[in-house]
Amino acid sequence: MKKKIFIAAAAITMLFAGFKIHDDGDDFELIKHLEIFHAIMRDIRIFYVDEPNSGELIKTAIDKMLETLDPYTVYYPESLVEDVMVMNKGEYAGIGADMENYNGKIIITAVYKDSPADKAGLTIGDIVTTINNKNVTGKNLDDISLLLKGEPGTTVTIAVNRDEKTKAIPVVRGIIEIKDIPYYGLLDENIGYINLSGFTENCSKQFKDAIIDLQNNKKIEKLIIDLRENPGGLLKEAVEIVNIFVNKGEKIVDMRGRVEQWNQIFYAQKQPLNTQIPIVVLVNSHSASAAEIVSGALQDLDRAVIIGEKTYGKGLVQNTKDLNYHAKFKITTAKYYIPSGRCIQKLDYSHKNSQGKAEIIADSLVKTFKTAHGRIVKDAGGILPDILINSDTLSHLVENLIDNNIIFNYATLYKRTHQTIEQPENFQITDNELLKFKNFANKNMYDYKTQSDEEIEILEKTIDEELNSEEIKKQISMLKQSIENKKKINVNKYDNQIKIALGAEIVGRYYYDEGIIRYSLSRDPYIYKAIGVLKDENLYKKLLSSN
Repeated sequence: MKKKIFIAAAAITMLFAGFKIHDDGDDFELIKHLEIFHAIMRDIRIFYVDEPNSGELIKTAIDKMLETLDPYTVYYPESLVEDVMVMNKGEYAGIGADMENYNGKIIITAVYKDSPADKAGLTIGDIVTTINNKNVTGKNLDDISLLLKGEPGTTVTIAVNRDEKTKAIPVVRGIIEIKDIPYYGLLDENIGYINLSGFTENCSKQFKDAIIDLQNNKKIEKLIIDLRENPGGLLKEAVEIVNIFVNKGEKIVDMRGRVEQWNQIFYAQKQPLNTQIPIVVLVNSHSASAAEIVSGALQDLDRAVIIGEKTYGKGLVQNTKDLNYHAKFKITTAKYYIPSGRCIQKLDYSHKNSQGKAEIIADSLVKTFKTAHGRIVKDAGGILPDILINSDTLSHLVENLIDNNIIFNYATLYKRTHQTIEQPENFQITDNELLKFKNFANKNMYDYKTQSDEEIEILEKTIDEELNSEEIKKQISMLKQSIENKKKINVNKYDNQIKIALGAEIVGRYYYDEGIIRYSLSRDPYIYKAIGVLKDENLYKKLLSSN
């Protein structure tokens, strides 16, 4: 036994060689449980009633172990390593189409512009039946993804059902590049707009090229950077983008973790492109990680006005390490701190509640900091915008129409009966088209359920189980009828939301993601507010002043 412990201890020492770590007296517990784990695994392989899948057991054990840390510390076996490459590089080898499993049917939900899928003639709404003669109906999407990916230049044959006819379509795989800037352009005379959707490798170069193009060819004098729905990505790309607007030598972010050798401060190391252009950054509750570094650093340095919702609050940094057998391990190694000194991490994963969930950092622990001009900002819980705007909440009706694929299916039908449409900025859903849509929804047995309907169903079931009272059942029946009558009165209240959602879905069929953005800009309250702030020079300066 002593020999085993000595060998295990030596292995642990070698494991951490070269890294200065804090000794927490945990070595014996680690050795003990590794031996127990090995013994359990041995006995399963020898004695379990059925033949076990050892690799699957170990993968499950690793995943469950990492779940106790945070959602960003992830093990990638060789079969999933390509996912890491996609996250970092923004490209992969495949066909350039997204699919979803809807009630067992595998439906194409997105086709990237000029991708192999696009060139081959696959369209949104196609129902995929086989891939290389393998039936995929009801299959797991991860398994389907593996069938679609492959070496560039190789061919995959995809059979789809379209208009109740089956067609086999050969698609030549290629390198699919996911653009971090799906659209940029000119808004309202001299105001430029850039939509940045991610932070993969070289996105800062794409961003800088867009700025140069807007300055030289569109003569912009002000800028809106849209980071809404941006989940983040590579830290170095965020630093490079901030560097475009701040002086060389300016501190942008620093990382602090348990391994001192990995602690690092990032400064602006290049000459900036433009330190004077007024900037508004748009964020929402899904703007995270690198998007929060950009928005937070520009706020701390009083270099931009932030408009929107409070951001997600991910102040954790991950590093990806290579493992044996071509596997990879993404591990949280540090927290990042933006120029004012604050960390905007919202959840405390080191302290979890009785349900095993991380808790929001308590208000009593929130600290106050100051921006370069002396404005008050706080840590914990994301970036609080200078101007708060709450996104319009989708009505339960529209959520139902989206979740039940009613809007999606109508857009599919529309595309097959309309060869072209107007430019995204000019496209409108008319009242007549809205009426056609409502008739379509009714014919397709769409049952509009409000939140009240769902709650009454639960109440009805509970009363039936606990009380079984006919009198109460009658009262509930009357209440349900009242709600049905009210629904008929209120359904038109959400016509505008339906028009916008349906219009975006239709525009995407003709003009891809870029078209959806262009369509949405003219209907976006965030954009209206951003333009208003940039046009009011006194307001802009006041928002960035401590007075």
